[in-house]
Amino acid sequence: MVVTSIEPQKKNSERYNIFIDGKFAFGLIMEDILYFKIKEDNEISEGKYYYIKDTVLYIKAQNIALNYLGYKMRTEKEVRKKLFEKEYDEEIIDKVIEFLKNYNYVDDFKYAQSYINEVQNLNPKGSYAIKQKLKEKGISDIIIADVLDDCDLDEEEGAQTLLCKKLGERREVSFKEKKKLHDFLLRRGYSYGIIKKAFESLEIKLEEMADD
Repeated sequence: MVVTSIEPQKKNSERYNIFIDGKFAFGLIMEDILYFKIKEDNEISEGKYYYIKDTVLYIKAQNIALNYLGYKMRTEKEVRKKLFEKEYDEEIIDKVIEFLKNYNYVDDFKYAQSYINEVQNLNPKGSYAIKQKLKEKGISDIIIADVLDDCDLDEEEGAQTLLCKKLGERREVSFKEKKKLHDFLLRRGYSYGIIKKAFESLEIKLEEMADD
């Protein structure tokens, strides 16, 4: 095994790509390159190669993932993307993800639960918008469906909450305003059926307010 090239990475000027026998092997910072005495046109033993790949790089990638998760919950897709951006290869990324899953540092089911609870309490959205957002985060359709079944999402209540916030203390709503509110709820991911029910409840509420 011969080190054929050492090239600076494009995305990270502090790291260098190491090529062995003409093929990319791994990326290292200069401190590690000097420590392991890696030089172009020099041989590298299999023991040193696998130690760097399976131990040194794995630990570094693991630390990056744990620091990334320290700020907030992340999905598996987000962690994979972070490590890919740091130019770790698929084998190391898979190994890190396996570790994170084993110790529940990454759990797409819990992430989806947390996201839906936050949406319900702070910023109501319809199931369609929730599904699309979770899909963007890389969460599978099966997990999304299971979490939505478990959380008992009350879309009608959420739509009514948004309508009440938009209206404030007003007791009358013009046709033009209703159209804007209807479109607003559509953008929030609510179905036509849910929107219709929300407006029916709104009409009842406005009538009760008018009678007072």
